Amino acid sequence: MLKAEETIFYSIESSIKAYRKFAQANIRKIDPSLTIDQSMLIDKLIENPFATQKELAELIFKDVASVTRMIELLVKAGFITRKTNPDNRRQNILTPTKKSKDLLDKLRSTVKSNREKALKNITAKDLEKCKQTLNKILQNIEKG
Repeated sequence: MLKAEETIFYSIESSIKAYRKFAQANIRKIDPSLTIDQSMLIDKLIENPFATQKELAELIFKDVASVTRMIELLVKAGFITRKTNPDNRRQNILTPTKKSKDLLDKLRSTVKSNREKALKNITAKDLEKCKQTLNKILQNIEKG
């Protein structure tokens, strides 16, 4: 049996963790209070203005409870506003503020630079093959 560190899953996980740590450090240079997950949540909210908290959670690969906590912090920090939906009082209407939009504009070049550095010396062909392989793994898991 292979040791955990000899599996593709270990390599995937360690790559993701290293990238997130690297990206977070660069995001903190722009706004020390913002996490990579919070910035992704704001970005997805801008792209999907009518998304529910459950839908946002799925879009950023987090559980609903984590997204609820993130939203609370983002509201307190002035990055989003939250109002009760008058048509469904169990739902909130979340709206990104100008502050969050301005911040994301500043972050775009950092995100682009992070990705370029992480993918340096990796060909488009290699990336496509990697995506295909990861999609096959995902399909295998989803089939059960």
